[in-house]
Amino acid sequence: MFLELFEIVVIVLTAIVAAGLAQSYLSRSHVTATTPIEPMALLFTDGVLQHGTDSALRHFAVEPGLHAWQDIRDTLIPTFPDFPPVPGSGPQGSVVLQPQGQAAPPHNIELRWRDALCWVTLTPVEEPSTTTPITPAIAQEMNALRLSSDTMINPVWHLNAEGAVCWSNPAYTVLHELARGPDADPETPLFPITSGDGPRRVTLRLDPLDLPDWYEVTSIQMGSITVCHANCINALVEAEQAQRDFVQSLAKTFAHLSVGLAIFDRRGQLVLFNPALVDLTHLTPKFLSSRPQILSFFDQLREDRIMPEPKNYASWRQAITDLIAAASDTSYEETWNLEDGRTFSVEGRPHPDGATAFLFEDISAEVSLTRSFRSELELGQSLIDVVEDGLVVFSASGALTCCNLAYRDLWGHDPGTGFVETTIGDCIDLWSRLCQPSALWPEIAKCISERGTGTPWDMTLYLKNGDALTCEVRGIASGSTLVRFRNRSAANDPAASRRDELEK
Repeated sequence: MFLELFEIVVIVLTAIVAAGLAQSYLSRSHVTATTPIEPMALLFTDGVLQHGTDSALRHFAVEPGLHAWQDIRDTLIPTFPDFPPVPGSGPQGSVVLQPQGQAAPPHNIELRWRDALCWVTLTPVEEPSTTTPITPAIAQEMNALRLSSDTMINPVWHLNAEGAVCWSNPAYTVLHELARGPDADPETPLFPITSGDGPRRVTLRLDPLDLPDWYEVTSIQMGSITVCHANCINALVEAEQAQRDFVQSLAKTFAHLSVGLAIFDRRGQLVLFNPALVDLTHLTPKFLSSRPQILSFFDQLREDRIMPEPKNYASWRQAITDLIAAASDTSYEETWNLEDGRTFSVEGRPHPDGATAFLFEDISAEVSLTRSFRSELELGQSLIDVVEDGLVVFSASGALTCCNLAYRDLWGHDPGTGFVETTIGDCIDLWSRLCQPSALWPEIAKCISERGTGTPWDMTLYLKNGDALTCEVRGIASGSTLVRFRNRSAANDPAASRRDELEK
């Protein structure tokens, strides 16, 4: 019994000395007074609590001599289900128990026993370190990132879960001071951040007298941190405004054109049209304002019978599709004869940027005038072909402009079959080859060169076959000259003379 009491005293003294040494060491190490320095340990003899450190007695609320092993076990069994029902005894031994459950305290229990003595000690669990050692490569990368953020001209800042600014680069700091002043709260964001995908345009006015600056703000959620970027887009906004003004100016200009205009962008949507297009095609402004696709536009024209029905509509649609896809040097040009009697000239011209412009022009008056003029020409040609005398007309420059059937039969010359312009010199060469020599050929050329201003005159020609011809030269309208070849026998006929007088 005396030996057991002696061992208890020795253990107590050892614990007191160890606590004193620990207190002395921690004091020299500048550890704060609030740091626990006393181990949590209890000593049992035959299952009865004999001694414990102050921290252990306060933690378990027990008193030596009044509490036993079962009292401690009832307290620890929820966290340490492997805690033994009786203390260890017999030869020297030890065991470490680990806590169970998510709310387990960061301690293990170490049980050591020798004969009837059993020590219960709570040892803290050393958590593995999560700090990554800073290697030279990591240090170099951190330095590069710091240099990048410090020299970045675009503001960048981080928001925490509460929406406060927790980090920002120098560009954001300078902009924040210019906009809010140096005494403003740096945690208050300069730009509002709203939920939603994609960048947002935000205005920021630095000076009340100046125009606001435009920024494109992008926010990216990274865990509990929101990374925000701001990019000044004043130049882009000004360019867009200039483009809108230019388009409005073009629209005002096109509004006074009599030619219908339809412009499709690179995606094939109608982006611009003028009032003349509505007047010519009778398409409603509501339909045109809906920005129809180019094929839908032509389908509507076909449905409203504003365009002639193609022989093969599928191939025609493919031609329009090829026109849209053409980059340059390809154009679409057709004349549409409509059912109501109108005639449209339709031109489509692609542009290198992918846009396509279509022009619709009502050419009904021009077509009618051309047809009338052509009819008059055909009528005039028929009239001079009835005349039995050979007639040929030369312009003021000496070019042959027209002749009748009698002239072509007389000289065997049809000017319409050649590709080269026929002149008075070419005709005189032809006439002189088929006639006997005459000194008056140059007089014909001279009369034509003087644009028929001289007095009409005539000359007698003799063909190589002996027939006699009367060649009459006289000026007519517009500086042209008429050369008339008559058979001398017809000239001597009184009836022919009377016809001549009537013609004159």
